[in-house]
Amino acid sequence: MRQHKPKLFEGLRAGDLRDQISEIFTVDQYKSKMGKDQDIVVLGFRVEDKYPATDLMEFIEKGYNFILDADMSTGEEQDGKYQVFVELERTKKLPGQLRSLLDGVSQLCDCYNWKFKYHKDSDTVSFNEEAIMEHIPMDDISYKNKMLENKNKAVKEFFDQGATEVTLDEDNTIVVTKPYSGPVGMELIAMGNYDDIKNQIPGGIQLDEASRSQVSFLEKYLGNYEINRINGKFLIRNGNKGMIVHKDRW
Repeated sequence: MRQHKPKLFEGLRAGDLRDQISEIFTVDQYKSKMGKDQDIVVLGFRVEDKYPATDLMEFIEKGYNFILDADMSTGEEQDGKYQVFVELERTKKLPGQLRSLLDGVSQLCDCYNWKFKYHKDSDTVSFNEEAIMEHIPMDDISYKNKMLENKNKAVKEFFDQGATEVTLDEDNTIVVTKPYSGPVGMELIAMGNYDDIKNQIPGGIQLDEASRSQVSFLEKYLGNYEINRINGKFLIRNGNKGMIVHKDRW
């Protein structure tokens, strides 16, 4: 494979980054460093090596006046690749701006079959301006609604044991309802991969009488989950997924 050197002064030519940039990019998967996520869209491009990533970052940052910032990962990822992060304002101009940006990058990498993944979605969507308008929120209110919708979906998928109705409101309160039983409310603290989540609660499992009674109640109400009380919070496990909740009323 051809070795790439940084082109700080000479500029880039068509095809210089061929086979170096993945045609699948991410949208809103990473946090913005320029402002609030509800106001700024963050794109992520995967690049094969450090020098091509540097070239792509500089090309984007210098070539488009609507780009707020372009940056790259400080080191290679586990698979040896690099990420280039691109931030731009979340407005209704986004579809056209992305089209302009990808048209330019396409000339560098000879890429013309762009797809994107939104937020934490695993499915890819073929890029076109209509798809951007459908899948990517273009104002702060739409973004907040989209994030709440995604979190609701994830919470409902987590509680898949037993016949329950689960909702999550914008205050991060989970309300679980079972037939012939009153609702149970809990504050959602965090959720994700169990091995990552469990490290967010320091301390050992609480085995005092009150803790055991509360855990027993939740196990009977929620269903077949592994539940432990740690440092005043509850760690709930469902397979390889984990959730931390807080409940202060019984």
